[in-house]
Amino acid sequence: MIHLNLMEAAERLTVVETVSPVNVTSLDDIKKKGRKKALTVAVAALFAVVGFSCFLSVFGVPVALQGVLPEPYLSLIGAEDPSRTALAMSASQKTSAGGALEAEASNAAVIQRQRETMTIKQVVGEINPQALYNNNRTDYNSYLPLEKMSYQKASLGQFIAFLNTATPDDVGFSDCIYQAPNYFYVRGVSLNPNSQRSFLDRVKSVSSNFKTPPLPENAPATDITAFGQYNVNNVNLKSVASFVTSADVNAEIKALKTLAGANKVQLGGLDKPQIEDFGVYKRYTFNSTSPSDFSDLQNFIAAYAASPLRVGVSSIEMKQAKRDLVSSIRFEMYVVP
Repeated sequence: MIHLNLMEAAERLTVVETVSPVNVTSLDDIKKKGRKKALTVAVAALFAVVGFSCFLSVFGVPVALQGVLPEPYLSLIGAEDPSRTALAMSASQKTSAGGALEAEASNAAVIQRQRETMTIKQVVGEINPQALYNNNRTDYNSYLPLEKMSYQKASLGQFIAFLNTATPDDVGFSDCIYQAPNYFYVRGVSLNPNSQRSFLDRVKSVSSNFKTPPLPENAPATDITAFGQYNVNNVNLKSVASFVTSADVNAEIKALKTLAGANKVQLGGLDKPQIEDFGVYKRYTFNSTSPSDFSDLQNFIAAYAASPLRVGVSSIEMKQAKRDLVSSIRFEMYVVP
C-alpha cells in the first residue's frame, strides 16, 4: 500500500513539474554591446573637446591653465595664452618672466641710445613745436597764466565800473561778490519797486546765465538778489607781459599799496603770501582786507585795472558790516626765480 502511494506520487511529479529554460549567453552580443559603449564614450569626449576648444577660442585661456596647454593646439583653435605672449622674445624663441624683463630693459636701452644720437634738428622735428602753442585759446580756462592775469584785471575793472553806473541812488547792497573769470552775486534792497526792476533789468542785459531766485514770503517787495556771469568785452590779454622775479616781489607789493593809498584805500594782509610751486613759476596769493567805502574802492579798482601792475585779482567780496563796507580781496602774482 505504501509502495503504491509512492509510485503514484512520483508519477504526478513527473507529469506536473515544469522545467525552467536555460539562457545561453552569446559572445557576439557581448562584443556588440561593448562596441556601442565605447562609441558613445568617444562621441561624448569629442563633444567635450570641441566645446572646450570653442570656449578657449572665444574667452581665451583661463589663468589656471595658462602655460599648460600645448601651443600647437592653441594655434589650431585660434586661442591665445597671455603668459606665452608675454614670455615670447621672438617668433622662434621663448624665455622666462625674468627673460622678458631683460628683453624690455634691453629694448629701452636701445631706444635711449637712439635718442642720444639724434641731432638737434631731428629732436625738434619729433617734438613738433606747434603742439606747444594753442592758437585757439578762446576761453579763460585755456589761457596762459599771464593771460589769465590780464583777463582778471580787465574783468574786475569792467564789472565794478558797470555796477557804479547801473545802480540807482536808492539801491543799497549788503553783499557783492565777484570771482574770476566773470561770476557775480549781488544782494541788496531798493526803496521802491521801480528802482528794483530797473537795476535787475540792466544787470540782466549785460549778463549770461542770469538768475533771480524766488523770494521768501517774508522778504520785502523791493529785495534784490541776482547772480550770473558778466559779459566781459575787449580784453587785452597782453596787458601783463612778464612774470615778477623773486627780487621784485616786494617792489611790486609796494607799488600796489601806493596805488591803493593814493585812492584812500588801505590794504592789509599783503605781508604773508601763500606760495604754490608749479615748477616753472610760483603763484603768490595774498588775502587782503580793506575797510574803504564803495566809491573809494571803485576808484582804486579803476586805477588798478589801467595800471601796469603784474598782480591779478581772483575774487573780491564786499560786505556791509554795521555802517561800514568791508572788502576781502584775493590778489595773485606769478613769480619766477
